[in-house]
Amino acid sequence: MKAYTFLLPAMLLLAVSCAKEATKYKELLNETEIIYPGPVSSLTARAGNQRALLQWQPSPDPGITGYVIYWNNNLDSLRLTASGTSRDTVRTLISGIGEYVQNFVLYTVDGKGNKSVGQSLSGIRIYGPLYISSLVNRPLNASKPPVALPGNGYKLYFSATDTALNINTRLTFYDAAGKVQTADLSAKQDSVILSQATAGTKVAVRSAYIPALTAIDTFNVAYSDTTTLK
Repeated sequence: MKAYTFLLPAMLLLAVSCAKEATKYKELLNETEIIYPGPVSSLTARAGNQRALLQWQPSPDPGITGYVIYWNNNLDSLRLTASGTSRDTVRTLISGIGEYVQNFVLYTVDGKGNKSVGQSLSGIRIYGPLYISSLVNRPLNASKPPVALPGNGYKLYFSATDTALNINTRLTFYDAAGKVQTADLSAKQDSVILSQATAGTKVAVRSAYIPALTAIDTFNVAYSDTTTLK
């Protein structure tokens, strides 16, 4: 019994101490309580040509009225109004982004101005003129020269390319009547037939790529290579 008698005052002192600490924090917060609206889920970003597409699943928190997204070291931001249901995927396209690695931070906001804990997407590479300048057109296969076909046609052979990132190679040429014709070569093909092509005329070759499988834009090589049909 003596042990309990000694323990009781100590417990009372501890409770009083905790109450004082809680009071101190409450005073620091001006007698207000911090409220964090619910976060979104499945937040992702897909990069493009100086832009990015962000998408997410909304929080089931019914108090959320909008979203705020920051990027460019928090110097740029975008505010969106929350609409629809928690089952609807939200998508927003952010344009005019500089060509470098970006970090995006998304917050949910409720009607009282409370903001959630930030959700980050780090290391999102944005593409643009520098990336385009690194691209080259798919070359002709030097070991297989163009073959003339009956009826003013040619068959051109190309070297292998990255079948995942090379989307297409377009060939532009003039027919016997002087009209512009085009032919497309997919990444999986190694040859293409140019119908109505005339000997002595030039063929322009221009390839297109995507920087990543999830990219939202296709990038063309900045210039066209040409070859003369013989």
